[in-house]
Amino acid sequence: MNTHASEIAPLEKLLPPGTNVAYIIGQPFTATEKVRHNAVSQHNAELLFTPASTQKLLTALTAKLYLTDEYIFNTSLHGSISKQSVSKMEFNFTGDPTFSRDDLRNMLKRLKASGITKIDGDITLNQSRFNGYNWGNGQVWNDQAVCYATQASALVINNNCVLGNLRRSADLKKATIYIPEYEPIILTSQVDIISKEQQQAQFCDLEVIRHPNNNYTLFGCITPSKRNLPLSFAISDPVTYFTALLNAELAQANIEFTGNVVESFKTVNTAVIVNHQSPPLADIITKMMKESDNLIADILFKTIGAEYFQQPGNYRNGAKAMREILAGEGLSLASNVIADGSGLSRHNLVSAQTMFNVLEYIISHDDELQLLNTMPISGVDGTLQYRRGLLTKKLTGKIVAKTGSLKGLSNLVGIVKTEKNHMVPFVLMVSGYNPQPRDADKPKQSSPLTQYSAAFFNTIVSHY
Repeated sequence: MNTHASEIAPLEKLLPPGTNVAYIIGQPFTATEKVRHNAVSQHNAELLFTPASTQKLLTALTAKLYLTDEYIFNTSLHGSISKQSVSKMEFNFTGDPTFSRDDLRNMLKRLKASGITKIDGDITLNQSRFNGYNWGNGQVWNDQAVCYATQASALVINNNCVLGNLRRSADLKKATIYIPEYEPIILTSQVDIISKEQQQAQFCDLEVIRHPNNNYTLFGCITPSKRNLPLSFAISDPVTYFTALLNAELAQANIEFTGNVVESFKTVNTAVIVNHQSPPLADIITKMMKESDNLIADILFKTIGAEYFQQPGNYRNGAKAMREILAGEGLSLASNVIADGSGLSRHNLVSAQTMFNVLEYIISHDDELQLLNTMPISGVDGTLQYRRGLLTKKLTGKIVAKTGSLKGLSNLVGIVKTEKNHMVPFVLMVSGYNPQPRDADKPKQSSPLTQYSAAFFNTIVSHY
């Protein structure tokens, strides 16, 4: 046991009563040494915690092991060509999380360049790659209108997300919404602009209702500000959204189309006319890890299930595939609950020990996996760029870790570089975090969690 391990335990007094903490601090190693598979300090290592986005470590590792860095997503256009027209036209979607309106436009330009001027009959949107729910069991229902929890469907375009803002200046009684004119969704604002005192007295907040056909109503109340409030809306009906974009782009490309756009979940059996390829998996995983992209994570999770079992992917076979793939590397998930790939589901339960085992495997196989360089760096990039408590000169650039946060919990899994140039692997999981509201009459100070995180990592940097 490290002589400084006893300095970590008393830090829990910084957190509110009732907060649960689990941590493992591994044996320090240097750049020329191999990671040593034992802990110098640990607490509640076997208890199950909600992992939140640290779940993406498991997803990234499984994807690297089974799909490999060169894996790509294909979005293909199928049909039968006759002279200058194409019939039985069908888009085959495989869940490419990077597919954009520009990619769609380029596919249609290539179609037009091949001599096609007309589409006969209907256009089919094929989503047979996945089945089952587009959200994982245990995801919070009222997050589903927000982009970070958008549905992981086989059909993805523009991240299945629309950005806008809410104008709430003091001269207005009702807040007004702005979204770009080219976005085919309908937004209505019934949001009152009131004082903070009125808001507290009325128990009022900003809320949203989703209607069919990507129609949204914002209601409730908000306090005035000169700054517009950024908003992001998850597309509730990807087929309707894509259809509107497709019709606009066909008109722009001067390709005649008078049929309907229909949906299919049957296997495509016509020839490929145009194919679009995503960036390689290595690039997609880097984006997922740095930005903690939930859409990418859940699509990878379902894709792993589809590839491993050679059937439409879903959250169930994704979980089974992950268990079997990691078990093949000596990483057991037997005592853990795996519900999705993103960590959004509250059904997920993972112990600090499991996370530590995964982390040690990633460190030991970094030459092949190259996963450590996809993790955020404190004060530098990704979800750790502005992480409170880790932005001091002493800690900036010293922590490489995957973050994981949901209401009432905050997790970090990664490596700390110490003042002795040691690398220290760690897992820190905090749940049941419920601080008291800040007293407006008292000087503003850092939150208990910020104070705890700073003290935890300062201790490691200084003494390990």
